[in-house]
Amino acid sequence: MAIKRSSKIDSSFSSSSMTDLIFLLLVFFILATTLINPNNAVKLTLPSSSSSEGDPSVIALSVVGDSASESGYKYIINSRESYNTVTEVAGALRFHYAEYAERPEEDKPYISLRCDEKVTVDALVEIIDLTREEKYKMVLATKQK
Repeated sequence: MAIKRSSKIDSSFSSSSMTDLIFLLLVFFILATTLINPNNAVKLTLPSSSSSEGDPSVIALSVVGDSASESGYKYIINSRESYNTVTEVAGALRFHYAEYAERPEEDKPYISLRCDEKVTVDALVEIIDLTREEKYKMVLATKQK
């Protein structure tokens, strides 16, 4: 009786050990990343400033209720200049925009308008009409940062 030997090479691949290895690597990386303290991982020196000046391309206009003025409102520009009427505000805005007269339209500042909760819609519309007449760019902000 002749015994035949098979010389065929088995080409099948068992992937069960590979999935175990991938699972172990996944667990290792999850645990390793949760143990890293972000403050110690990357040292950042954040910029700081001692200046109280804001963005020069923004003219901050605040409308606050004031019972002492005849209009009932106080208009504050850039937290420094205080006015009692809309016509005074219009002159002050023209003065601020005169500095940017030779610049192109994209580089001109815009007005950030902040209103107190007690300001009526009529006072807000007066300011909006003023900015529309002079073609100022304006953003209506809701709360002080």
